[in-house]
Amino acid sequence: MTQESAMSEEAELLRRYVEERSAAAFEEVVRRNLNLVHSAAIRQVGGNPAAAADIAQAVFTELACQANRLTRHPALVGWLYTTTHRMAARYVRDETRRRRREHEAHAMQETHRSTDPEADWNRLAPVLDEAMHELAEADRNALLLRHFQQCPYAEVGVQLGLSENAARMRVDRALERLRKHLARRGITSTASAVVLALNGPAVAAAPSGLAANISAGALAAGALTASTLGLLSLVSSTPFKVGAVVLGCALLSTGLLVQRQSLQRLRVEQASLKEQLAEQSAALGDAQTLAAQKDAELAASRESLDELLRLRGEVAQFRREVLDLRAENQLLKGVKPAADQPTPADKQEWEAAKQRGIAKMTFARAWAQALIDYAVEHGGMFPSSFDDARVYFIAGAGDFHELTEAPSEQDFEIVFRGQLAQIADPETAMVLRERVPFANFRRPGYSRTYGMANGQALITSTDDGNFDVFERKHQPVLKPESGEVGSGPE
Repeated sequence: MTQESAMSEEAELLRRYVEERSAAAFEEVVRRNLNLVHSAAIRQVGGNPAAAADIAQAVFTELACQANRLTRHPALVGWLYTTTHRMAARYVRDETRRRRREHEAHAMQETHRSTDPEADWNRLAPVLDEAMHELAEADRNALLLRHFQQCPYAEVGVQLGLSENAARMRVDRALERLRKHLARRGITSTASAVVLALNGPAVAAAPSGLAANISAGALAAGALTASTLGLLSLVSSTPFKVGAVVLGCALLSTGLLVQRQSLQRLRVEQASLKEQLAEQSAALGDAQTLAAQKDAELAASRESLDELLRLRGEVAQFRREVLDLRAENQLLKGVKPAADQPTPADKQEWEAAKQRGIAKMTFARAWAQALIDYAVEHGGMFPSSFDDARVYFIAGAGDFHELTEAPSEQDFEIVFRGQLAQIADPETAMVLRERVPFANFRRPGYSRTYGMANGQALITSTDDGNFDVFERKHQPVLKPESGEVGSGPE
């Protein structure tokens, strides 16, 4: 089943309205999409039913006027949703925006106080549509089809030209991005809570009788446009005299011939474009499947890396325990412990130093990966600040409440702001570093934490606190065609 066949039913209704002026066909389009349009409108006008009805009327009037062009639109629901947003923004003036900001501020204060689904929806409704329109069109259409119109994943995939599994992943990624946009506005719900809110009141039934009124008004506007064109055609062809009639007929015949030839040429071009579109859709599906596989492999690699770090921590713990046991054994034998071995009395301080080191490594690695993820989605360019890439920072990677000196962004600085693809060896190229080196525990010298361009982190040490040699060696070296070296620390 192709994308064209899935859209044919709604496209056929619009075609019948355009070519046959079928009021029943247009009313069916209104009936199918009114709930979506009315619900989106009423959210954006603060629950004012009269304003929502006016906006819905304006949207479907625009649909009637633009019907000829929209018969070829790939996703009519996306056009209706975006047009509703535009009409609502035009309708709502400064006073409504002020009330909405007050409502959002109140919602931010109440975010963590209630888990009632209705209360969650009351906080979500004022900012939902604005957050939806910050998504890419493909993500927005995926959420509209799945959670607003309750389409199964198979139908979502057909509408968007994807396989069912690819459609599922597209919806999941779009939902996660929507959750992050909502979090910036103080709505810190989980993805599951957002799904429950969307599946419930996001598309509610419009008032009874509104569909008939809107259809009549929109059809009247469309008929007025068609009648105006017909009247102009009639006036231009009215025979004022026989010579004018003959000349007009000749010109009309010539025009029809030219138009017929143009139409035939357009049909040939349309067939060619359909073939190209089918080939591109197949290639896109393969690319999306490959991307999904790469995402799964990346997730598995991250899990393996986390497990490796955990095992390294356990090994270090075992080594310290062995040293403690040796020190205790020497004390029992009357032997003074060596200066470079920790005694049982130092165990608590040693453990605190170890936890700080692990925390810095984890924090630097999470931020290095966040910088890389930002670059991947922004043309390969690294961000200029941590705030730019904050949404890519792994949740929980900076959660070290048990430490008295937990790491933060103020402790680190970004040292590379160029193109990711230009780095010749990401494994040896540093992209961020700890601002100030820290003194080593129980041994002379200083250490410093670095994040690398391959998403890893490391801690290196020197006796005198001078890291110039190490940093020159790990300065990002760009590929020969760029002719440059990395931007370096500020």
